[in-house]
Amino acid sequence: MKIVIFGAGKVGRALIKTLEGRKHDIVVVDNNREICDNVASKSNVNVVCGDVADPDLLEELKVGNADYVFAVTGSEETNFLVSVYAKNVNAKRVISRATEMKYSHLMERLGVHPLVPEQTLARELGNMVLSPLISQMLDPAESSIEMLEEEVEGWMKEKTVEQVSQKHNFTIISVYDNGKFLFPSLDFVLRKGMRLIIVKHNI
Repeated sequence: MKIVIFGAGKVGRALIKTLEGRKHDIVVVDNNREICDNVASKSNVNVVCGDVADPDLLEELKVGNADYVFAVTGSEETNFLVSVYAKNVNAKRVISRATEMKYSHLMERLGVHPLVPEQTLARELGNMVLSPLISQMLDPAESSIEMLEEEVEGWMKEKTVEQVSQKHNFTIISVYDNGKFLFPSLDFVLRKGMRLIIVKHNI
């Protein structure tokens, strides 16, 4: 999966930390040389130092081939411009940091998913109250359980849920196919392109 992250500030670095261990092709772009050097020395991602709004750089990065584009710089205008460009070149999913509602609403109309920090934090806090055990389960400091998403490919194609689960020692709790979440039986046959929602115990 190709992921392009524009901005290597706190949000960008947190994304890198979360994603880099999952075998994704990650490119991080920032215009601050010191920050770029720091990220490059502490991670295995591809770091590009340059103006994130430079059309030539955007074209060179082949943003249109990205599965995910995250625009999380400290500039609202830059995030908006990068997001519009990414949608225009057909990046699969574009997520942009937005602090002003006028940008948030416009992004939604353009097919960009706005990330509003206050709303995200509110959802997290609400989940801690409404579903405390689930929040605790998904907290690495509290639990060895992970919830993951995997695409059906390679040897998993045409195998049953039971066969795949036994080989990897995890539980498939849902299969996403054609825009729907399915609850699969053990003899459910997996096809290429389906996505699996998995619960795994790291013992």
